[in-house]
Amino acid sequence: MEFIQEIYEARMTRNSSNLKVLTYTDCCERAYLTMLVLELLRRFPQTAPTAHGYAKSTSGYDSYKHFRMNGTDLYNFVYFINGSEDVLKKLKDPKGAIGLRKQTTMPLMNFNRYVTRLSQGLAPNMDDQNVFMRLETALRISNSDYKAVRRNIFNFNRLSTNEKQKTVTRLLLASRAKLRSSDIIDDLEKLAVEGNFETGLVKDNEPTVSLPDMPLDSKDLINYRFLVGTKNLMQAQRVVQLASRGASVPSNFITAYLPIIKIVHDIVRAGPAYINQSALDSLGSIGSRYFTSKILGSIEGYITSFLVAVSIGYR
Repeated sequence: MEFIQEIYEARMTRNSSNLKVLTYTDCCERAYLTMLVLELLRRFPQTAPTAHGYAKSTSGYDSYKHFRMNGTDLYNFVYFINGSEDVLKKLKDPKGAIGLRKQTTMPLMNFNRYVTRLSQGLAPNMDDQNVFMRLETALRISNSDYKAVRRNIFNFNRLSTNEKQKTVTRLLLASRAKLRSSDIIDDLEKLAVEGNFETGLVKDNEPTVSLPDMPLDSKDLINYRFLVGTKNLMQAQRVVQLASRGASVPSNFITAYLPIIKIVHDIVRAGPAYINQSALDSLGSIGSRYFTSKILGSIEGYITSFLVAVSIGYR
């Protein structure tokens, strides 16, 4: 049975090449998106029973301490979000996942209450919307499109036909990017087709890369201070936080991060075996050998963050 469980876990966390692809941040976003899909489905007579049944299969396990092969994807996303270090080692970046897990308090009581209400077929109310808002904060959901979708779903009956189409299409694009193999996307696709809710007027802003787990502790901030200077430290910290969540990065924050961008640019131009010495002159007494190893070790994270920031941060 343990071997079979590993196969089921791999369906969620690995790609066809058996490489780990799911980060802790991915789990948080996917759990939130799944809930948005359920909240939309419950509002239509033809899909409400699906949402109720899905919630019933998710509820009843308030600890989420065990991966369940017969559990819903939502249940198992929460299993990873609320997981122990052994659980988090199954994700793409175990160290980053463990760091973010220490900073995350999943509001399980609110989550369980929401899922229970949904499973009972009760009508949406203001408390349900408050649960989503609490989850946005707890799971660090900063994507403005997702927040707009949440607001529109809870006001769906008051939207124009055009706004309904845009809302469902945004959720479709996000689901296709991040819930492609999930157990709920087919129901969303069917609803969109039958209700003529998909429109080509919505731009697809979904990043094609997995969002990295990049927690920052006091030691990291000390190292960042050497790279960007004391006056730029707080803004550089915000760049990392925003970019790692796929959020827009203001131009003044990017300016504070420019010293690091220059280092990355020099590495790209000269190759990882060599770092332009002029890029390290501003580091003062810090040995270039130490920072060379630090920068090379973190280069993938830097580049990934800025690819995400550039791809969706200036829209």
